[in-house]
Amino acid sequence: MHMQSVKDGVEVFKTTLEAVGIVCAGWWFLYTTQFKPRIQFDIECRALPLDVDKAIFLAEIALVFENKGFVEHRIHDLSLSVHGLSEDKSLDSAESAAFTKCLFPRQIIVPKQYQWYFVRPGVRQTITHAVLLHQPGRVIRVTAAFNYSRNSAWPHTARRFFSIQN
Repeated sequence: MHMQSVKDGVEVFKTTLEAVGIVCAGWWFLYTTQFKPRIQFDIECRALPLDVDKAIFLAEIALVFENKGFVEHRIHDLSLSVHGLSEDKSLDSAESAAFTKCLFPRQIIVPKQYQWYFVRPGVRQTITHAVLLHQPGRVIRVTAAFNYSRNSAWPHTARRFFSIQN
C-alpha cells in the first residue's frame, strides 16, 4: 500500500509538471508573437523638376509602414537622409562609398509638436516628407531609420536608390 501511494504521488507530480510546461509554452508563444514589433518598412520617392534647367528637384519621399503585429507602435525618432552619386564616381559601381554627395543630412523628421507618429495594428501608414534637392545627379540614395524603443541602439532601416530624370 505504501508503494502504491508513492507511485500515485509521482504520477500526480508528473501530470502537474506537464500541465505547467504546457501553460508556460503557451504563454511564451503568445508573448513572443503578439506583443513584439512586426513592421514592414519601405521607401518610395518621386522627384519633380522645379526649374527649367532641371537643377533643382522637389523630392516627395514616402515612408511606408505596415504594422503586421498586434500592438500599436509609436515612432519617435524617424530619421531620413539623401545622398547623391558623386560626380567623379560612375554607375558601374553601386557601392555606398560612391554616394558621398550629401543632399539632405540625416535628421529626425518627426515634428516636435507631434512628438511621434503611430501605426495601429493591421494598418498601412504612409508618412511623406518633401526635400529640395540641388543638382542631385542621376541617382540618389535615400536612407530612413527608426527605433522600436526610444533609446535603442538597433534601428530598423530601409535604403533604396532612385533615378532622377534629367
